[in-house]
Amino acid sequence: MTTFKNTIKHDGGNHNVEVKVDNDQLVIYFGNSFTLRVDEKNADKLRNLLYEGARELTIARRNSTL
Repeated sequence: MTTFKNTIKHDGGNHNVEVKVDNDQLVIYFGNSFTLRVDEKNADKLRNLLYEGARELTIARRNSTL
């Protein structure tokens, strides 16, 4: 099983996030708080939501520095 790990900073501190490939699903662990299991189609939806959100943050940051 392939595992990807990173620490994500948020307004309350840090959170360990792990993503594991388990057969035909991604299993995403948000520390011991929450686990999300998604298939490829829904992993793509989640990736797109994160991309669009990050893109909006970039645009807002760029506009605030003009």
